[in-house]
Order: sequence, then C-alpha cells, then structure tokens
Amino acid sequence: MDTLQSSIEVSTSTRLLDKYLLPKVALTVISIASFIGIWLTMTTHNAGTWLQVLTRWLHLISFAFLTGGTMWKGLFAQPGDLPEQRPYFARFTAASYARFRTLMRFILPLFVVTSVYDIFRFAGWKVDSWLILMEAVLVAAITFTASFDIFRTTKKDNPFQERTTARVLLALLLIDAFAIAAFDVNLAQGGRTWPLLVRAIHVAAFGMWFGGAVWNIFITVPSARAIVSLPVVIAASQQLERFRVVVRVILPTLVITGLIQAYPYVGLSLRALTTSTVGLLILAKLVLILILIGVFITCPMWRACSPISGMCKIDDLYQKKA
Repeated sequence: MDTLQSSIEVSTSTRLLDKYLLPKVALTVISIASFIGIWLTMTTHNAGTWLQVLTRWLHLISFAFLTGGTMWKGLFAQPGDLPEQRPYFARFTAASYARFRTLMRFILPLFVVTSVYDIFRFAGWKVDSWLILMEAVLVAAITFTASFDIFRTTKKDNPFQERTTARVLLALLLIDAFAIAAFDVNLAQGGRTWPLLVRAIHVAAFGMWFGGAVWNIFITVPSARAIVSLPVVIAASQQLERFRVVVRVILPTLVITGLIQAYPYVGLSLRALTTSTVGLLILAKLVLILILIGVFITCPMWRACSPISGMCKIDDLYQKKA
C-alpha cells in the first residue's frame, strides 16, 4: 500500500509555528548548559582549552543522540491498540525509524571518533587500565549493534520488530554512561563510588533528555507531517506523552545530580558562586536550567510541543476553530 488516507482531515496549524520555537529553545539551552558542564569538568583535569572541551562535548552529544533515540525507538514507539490504527501506526513508525537511521549514519562515526580520541586521551592521563579496556569494549559493542541497526533489512509493515535491537543498544549506552562518568571521577575524585554514581546518573539522564528532544523535533514532527492523518496524530501524541512522563523524572534528576556535583566546588557560599571562575560557570548553568524548566512547563500549557494540532494534546482536535 503506497498511501494511507484518513477520513478525518488533520492539518498543520500555522498559528502554532511560532510557539514551536520553544522545544528548539529548550534543545539549545540544554546544549549550551552541557557545554558549560563539560568545560567545568575538563578544567578539573587541567584540560580546559577550547579544542579539548569541544571534542569531549561532541562525544557526550553523540552519546546523547544515540541514547535518547534508542530510548524513543525501543520504548515509546508502540503498535496501535485498534486494528484500524495499526497500518497508520506502522507507516508512521517506519518513517520515523528511517529518519533515525539516516541521522545515525552521521552521528555514529562522530561517536566512534570522539570515543576513541577520549580513550587515548584519558589513557595518557593515567586513568585505570580496566576503565580503558571497559570503554573500548563498550564502544566496539555499541558500534557493532548500531551498525547492524542502520544497515539491517527493514519491514515497513512491521517496523516494531526493530525495537529489540534498539533496547539492546540502549542498555549498552546506559552502561557506557558509567564508563564515561568513571573517566572523570577517576581523575577528579579518585574513583570514589558516590561521585561515580551521581555522575553516571547525570550523564545518562542528559543522554535520554537530549536525544529524546532531538527525536521529537527532527524525527517525529517531520515524519508525522509527511503522512498527517488522525491515526498518525494519535500515534505521535502517545509517543510524546510517554516522553513527557520520562522527562518529569529526568529533569529533576539532572538538577539534583548537577547540584550535588557543584557542591564540592562552591559549597553553599554565594561569594564563591559569584566571584570565582568555577562559580560563575556553575551560576550560568543554573540560570540555563531554570530557563529549561520554564520552557518544559510552558510547552504543554501553550500547546507548543509540536506544530501539528493535536500532538501536544489530542483533545485539541475536537475544539472548534475560532
């Protein structure tokens, strides 16, 4: 079947296009905040130059893209409950997966290159050899699994069979969050368990939030627009709601773990926060996080999560047009 038709017309709302800047603002804010966080972390390793920070940041950004993307692919994309919905859900999901694979062809090489660069860099800084070996094995496993997912033969009528591979890849990436965190903690805090746990949770939460936001903006919306219909809007709305439920946990986790990591540098001293370079970096990141929280609260209230009517809240489809 080449095309699918819906008996109910669903059109994109130009009134919402300006509002849809909010998710993009949120993605920009978390990107800047993450760069500041990496800058602060690399400074503790005496490696705070622009090139050193940028390569580490690109490693974390590519990790986040893969983590959030595989979370969405493996957990949020689900078949329709009703038989009539299932062809539409499958078509929309297949289109979303195809877009994700296209982006992965660019992001995976970036992840591999920056990961290998970090392996050699941290090895030169005398990080424990077992961490180097662990990261090398994880990067190899992630590369193999992601490559299989990119180049596999897919079935458009049943794309949900790909979720198993996505879940395996997600598990590998979440384990890798501990390895990424261990590199930093091994140098800055001597590999202590509590800082490692906090750092790993922070890295994993960032990955799920950032990658999920990228999926919503660059995969869900374009895929839904291409085959817009009521069942597709329902599928996209359900996926977005599942992501929002997760973000309600992820966002507080990011804030709390970030504050815990900042405490050893400035404690509860307002003076240290406003007079030192480290304190100013932490303060800038706190301001960005507050902006991010504001955007997260505003988006669903203003129906700004998507430019397609009904995706933010399905009941909007039944409201009379002014």
